[in-house]
Amino acid sequence: IHIRGGDYINNNKDKALFGEICNIAYYKKSIQTIQSLVKRPHFIVFSDDEEYAKNLLAENEFTLIDWNKGVNSYRDMFLMSQCKHNIIANSSFSWWGAYLNKNKNKIVIAPKKWFNDSRYNQSDIIPRRWIKN
Repeated sequence: IHIRGGDYINNNKDKALFGEICNIAYYKKSIQTIQSLVKRPHFIVFSDDEEYAKNLLAENEFTLIDWNKGVNSYRDMFLMSQCKHNIIANSSFSWWGAYLNKNKNKIVIAPKKWFNDSRYNQSDIIPRRWIKN
C-alpha cells in the first residue's frame, strides 16, 4: 500500500489538484477488496505520513517501511514492485511501483479519479486489468 501525504496535504496547489482523492474511504475499500481476494494478507505500507498509515491499518497485519528517505526513496518503488499486489495512490511514484510489478497474478487497486480537475484527461492512466476503487 502506498499512502501519499506530504505535498498533497501541505502544498495548496498540489492539494487542490491531487488531494482528498485517496482518502480514508478509498484505502478502507481497497483493503477490503484485497481481503476479499487474498487469504490472510499482510500489508506492506509505504508512506511519508507514518502516523496516518499506522492508524489506518491498526486492525490489520502490516509492516511499515519507513527507512527509505530522501535520496534512498527509489528503494520504496523497487520494493513496491516486488510485492504480490498493490494498492496505489494517485501518484506517478505509486503507479510505477505497481506497473513494474512482474507478478502475473497481481491485483492492483487504483483510485477511480486521478485529478480533482476535470479538464485533465484521466481515461488512459489506469491499465484495464487494474481495479478502480
